[in-house]
Amino acid sequence: MNQVSHTAAHSGMALWAVLITSSFYAAAEVTGSVDPIFLTALRLAFSAVLFLPLVFLRGEASLSRSHLAGHAWLGLLLAVYFASLFEALRHTSVVTTALLFTLVPLMTLGIELRLIPSANSRGRIMPMLMGASGAALLIIGRAGHVVVSEPYPILVYAAGCLAMAVYSPLSQWLKKDSLRQRSPVGMTFWNMLFGAVFLLGYTFYDGGWRTAALLDVADIGWLFYLALFATLGTFWLLHRATASIAPATVISYIYLSTLITTACHWFWFKQTPVILEITGALMVGFGMFALFQVGKRRGSAAA
Repeated sequence: MNQVSHTAAHSGMALWAVLITSSFYAAAEVTGSVDPIFLTALRLAFSAVLFLPLVFLRGEASLSRSHLAGHAWLGLLLAVYFASLFEALRHTSVVTTALLFTLVPLMTLGIELRLIPSANSRGRIMPMLMGASGAALLIIGRAGHVVVSEPYPILVYAAGCLAMAVYSPLSQWLKKDSLRQRSPVGMTFWNMLFGAVFLLGYTFYDGGWRTAALLDVADIGWLFYLALFATLGTFWLLHRATASIAPATVISYIYLSTLITTACHWFWFKQTPVILEITGALMVGFGMFALFQVGKRRGSAAA
């Protein structure tokens, strides 16, 4: 797989953070009475269909046994994450899940050290801790409080966060062996397709598919927008970046997305920033800059 430059990978992930932020607002436009897991399955399925022509053009439409196993595992991790998120949200607040998700990059780093250790891993610990702490302050500052949750949703979503943390390092590890011929296009298509299949299977089991009758034309339009930009685009950018920069650094861009979301509330919704948000914004900014510099020095040393 052809690698993009260090700067291009980071620039792509900055765009990823913008697209992730936009997805929150677009998702809010879809009818709230439709089962969220079913909606996510549709998003993944629509995204895979949109990528199908490119998959045929690149000759990645066939699956060997090793390809099947690799993509199935990665698709299952996506399904576990989304299913756990929506199950947790039935019992706790968005603030609680958002705070838990700030731990995913650090969890990713731990798994990365086991699967694909690199020389600059220690140098990324402090910037990532700063970014995670800053993102937590942004979330708490915007919410104005921390909700004490019951153990059940925390344990459920923690399992989902672990699945998401495994996703990128496992993807990169598999690219060295069974999936080494897969491009970002092929990885995005097949992982999303398997994720959609697992999620659709779950909704048929629990009956969530029946809410499809509540979808209207506007909902379908928003779903295609989400499928094209917030799902297909973000997964392609993620797989494109992991070919050049470490998986834990890639997923750390969720901190930048948190900062962008908060900035939208400041400027779009005319909300006055509180001291926690300002402190968190500075910490995220310094943390992300430090991560960029650590990766840049590694790239220069390798050259």
